[in-house]
Amino acid sequence: MFPTRRGIESGAMSVTRTTRGASRRRATRVSKRVRSVAKPARKLKVVIPQPQVMYRLCKAGWAVIVEKTPNAQGTRFVCPFCPVSHRVPGPVRGFRRMRRAQWVKLRRVTE
Repeated sequence: MFPTRRGIESGAMSVTRTTRGASRRRATRVSKRVRSVAKPARKLKVVIPQPQVMYRLCKAGWAVIVEKTPNAQGTRFVCPFCPVSHRVPGPVRGFRRMRRAQWVKLRRVTE
């Protein structure tokens, strides 16, 4: 007689462990674990933005916004309206269009 086909293909059968006992043991371990105490929240530093000053540019009605910082080294920037670079007493933060009456009152950038 021929052996059954199923017996030939499967070969030796191996015993598998049940996971019931492992899950029970894991549950007891988690409950016994000591949790660390949470640290108090760190206080955030309040960053106060530096005051901004405007200086008059070479083109009428345009001003450059400069951050006013104490002991600031002069910053040279390339003017968008002329080929000359100008010097201002702090970092440049942008440009602004102004009405002529307000623009005339501003200090001029040094060249």
